[in-house]
Amino acid sequence: MANVKVLIIPVLRRYWLFHAWKEVAAELQVPKPWQQGADVREKATLLFSKLQTKAVGTFQKQWRKLETASEGTMNNKLFRFAQNVSSRVDPSETFLKALPQQASNLQIVYPASIPERLVRRRLRLLAAKAEPFHRSRLRVWAAALMPQLPLIPLPLPNVTIYYTVWRIVSNHSARKGASALAAALQLFSEAQRAQLARQLAELQKSGVQLKPGSWAEELAAQADR
Repeated sequence: MANVKVLIIPVLRRYWLFHAWKEVAAELQVPKPWQQGADVREKATLLFSKLQTKAVGTFQKQWRKLETASEGTMNNKLFRFAQNVSSRVDPSETFLKALPQQASNLQIVYPASIPERLVRRRLRLLAAKAEPFHRSRLRVWAAALMPQLPLIPLPLPNVTIYYTVWRIVSNHSARKGASALAAALQLFSEAQRAQLARQLAELQKSGVQLKPGSWAEELAAQADR
């Protein structure tokens, strides 16, 4: 299973750099067939993942074909145009696409000079804004794909179709990444809350009196549950 780390570097006061990279384990987990899903939801998820992998593979094959095209040809011009379009993609979308769907596999790395609370706040705001945005864009691009489907059998370069499919996959991956980021932050907050509750409970056992009815006393009481 891939372990994903997130590097956070503040560039300016309001502009931060978010970068994610994967550390793949020695033994890779082979995805099971979608027919073996436990329920309808899992089967749909596995089927979509399979179709997404196939679409990405087709797109990469076509991209390599454009990339190796001779200078001045139509494919070379299309490649340069595609490079220009991809360079305009929001960097936050690229970051979110690299995040895993399992929140437990996410590790956040940031400079010690940045308060941890500020880091969590920036990531929480990013996830909260990105999830509905990419969900909306996913619907828009899915609707844009429908009138292009009759063009698939034609012996013409289906550039618009490949681009539309790429935007659908990209927005879907970014939406999933935003959801995973929000879940990871929630798990982290719950872990910190549980740790603080245990520390307060230990203080009470050592003889420290907490103010009755205060948040500290209520939190310490949760450690015994």
